[in-house]
Amino acid sequence: MKNSKKVGFYPILINLQEFRCIVVGGGRIAHRKVLSLLKFGADITVISPKISKSILELANNKSVKIIKKEYSEKAIDGFGIVFSATDNPEINRTVRKDCTKKGILLNVVDDPDLCDFILPANVIRGDLTISISSQGKAPFFTKKMRHKVERLIPPIYEDIINMAAQLRKQVILNKNVNPKTKTRILKQFTSQNWEKILMGNGRKSHQDHIEEILNKFNLD
Repeated sequence: MKNSKKVGFYPILINLQEFRCIVVGGGRIAHRKVLSLLKFGADITVISPKISKSILELANNKSVKIIKKEYSEKAIDGFGIVFSATDNPEINRTVRKDCTKKGILLNVVDDPDLCDFILPANVIRGDLTISISSQGKAPFFTKKMRHKVERLIPPIYEDIINMAAQLRKQVILNKNVNPKTKTRILKQFTSQNWEKILMGNGRKSHQDHIEEILNKFNLD
């Protein structure tokens, strides 16, 4: 992290399976962070002299690795991303200094001034991910906004995004379909009220719905 004044965090989605992650801290905050990382297949190591029962259970299930000792600069060697999840400001500042020295990305829970990146509130519907952020300035409000978006985007959108992905596979990536037809097919798909259609007709498969659209353009 450079010392220049921050102008804001750049939104990005990252494949955590490409990075080894280490979580500094072994308590409730760390456990919450570990659970969120496991959802995305992260390779996680936890370092702390005291490890909570809940984290130990994850280790027993081979979900995480544990280093039961005090944090030291050497502990982060070989890791691509560090999460400092302690309630000790001194440790957090030390981790910040070490990560800056080694060029390792750092997230410090609840302290955006020490972070290279922050984590938004997410609404996830299968492969559809909607992220909400206040640039770390009002997380309590982004939580409220997340609940609002959850009501606006019900779970049925997991099916809708799956259908959109299937349509892309069959049409958009098909070199035999001309660009104008592709645009018309996309417009046809996005103009449908899929939430109403899918909840009102459970007998048809996703592919049946796609075929109905393709038939209008003499495609199959």
